[in-house]
Amino acid sequence: MQRFYSHLGLSKPANWRGLYKAYCMEKIYLFNTEQITFITSKYGAAPASSRQFKYRYLEPLRFWNSDVSFVEKKYSTEKYGVEIKKNDGSVHFIDTKGKNSDEIFKLVLEKTEGRKVPISIPPQ
Repeated sequence: MQRFYSHLGLSKPANWRGLYKAYCMEKIYLFNTEQITFITSKYGAAPASSRQFKYRYLEPLRFWNSDVSFVEKKYSTEKYGVEIKKNDGSVHFIDTKGKNSDEIFKLVLEKTEGRKVPISIPPQ
């Protein structure tokens, strides 16, 4: 499994400061969201996009959204994607078939009313 910082073009952080810098580069806040469920499979080409989305965005999402519950489910069914449960009880399902991780991320931000916060980190 690739870590999220490799997608940012960063090498493995040597200390906590480097890891925090990587998390700050992916500062994402989700609003009005209770739970996000990643429905993937360990094998197969069809659910590969939801697995890539999980590898790319799960760690920063968990880091910045401690009030949101993140669940990973592995099924061998035809229905793969991301399920979003909002605070008002409504549930949204995003089918990930035929989408790449960035397209899935944009849809998740739309459904959760979330936003990516740009941050500038001074060089050390």
